[in-house]
Amino acid sequence: MVTALEINAYSVFMAKPKTPTARTKPKREYPNRIRDLIKERGWSYDVLAEKVDSHPKTIGSLARGEAELTWSWMVRLGRAFGVKPTEIMERQVTAGLRSVPITGTVKAGAWANSHSHDTQDQTFVTVPNLAEYRNLDLYARMIDGESMNKIYAPGSIVVLSRLRQLPGEIILGKRYHVRRRRGDLEEDTIKTLVRARDGEYWLQPESDSPEFAAFPLNDHDSTTVELVGRVRFALTLE
Repeated sequence: MVTALEINAYSVFMAKPKTPTARTKPKREYPNRIRDLIKERGWSYDVLAEKVDSHPKTIGSLARGEAELTWSWMVRLGRAFGVKPTEIMERQVTAGLRSVPITGTVKAGAWANSHSHDTQDQTFVTVPNLAEYRNLDLYARMIDGESMNKIYAPGSIVVLSRLRQLPGEIILGKRYHVRRRRGDLEEDTIKTLVRARDGEYWLQPESDSPEFAAFPLNDHDSTTVELVGRVRFALTLE
């Protein structure tokens, strides 16, 4: 025989809410590598949006797969990240490496409208993905000619970081991608930054040919001088 007291106790037990079982939230899989590449470089959607002239909400939609990641977008994002366009979708086979676009050539004495390659014609070079360079905008140039042959043989590739007009970027003794302009023509070279006794800064070739001479950072004679990037890696031919 069941008493009223036993019925009341059973009712209280049944009414007691059960403690919910903790569930592990499944890790969300994203349809591309945009989030991973942003995280690797310590960026944000805002930073990437500024680099590709877009809006952070658009970048977020692309990263989540809510907006179509067209080939045009892959090229734009690839240039911003310094990777091949296909790497926006594909995982890198080898960890610890980074692909850098070869954007053109450098050749002292060659004046032309441009020494940059079209985006469609760009090739890439693979370099170590070092932590200290991860947030830098890297690009590469191929050495054409003898103006730096003491250090780089013709055909060598230098990997550079674009200058961002920040303190500490300009350092004596370092090598830079130098662009001189005269009217509509420009010359792209690699030069070493040195300082003369009078305190003036000069850009010096590292060549055994008398054809190439140093010139001041503040050049004259209707010629403007710009430091575009600083050399970080070099792949030289023996």
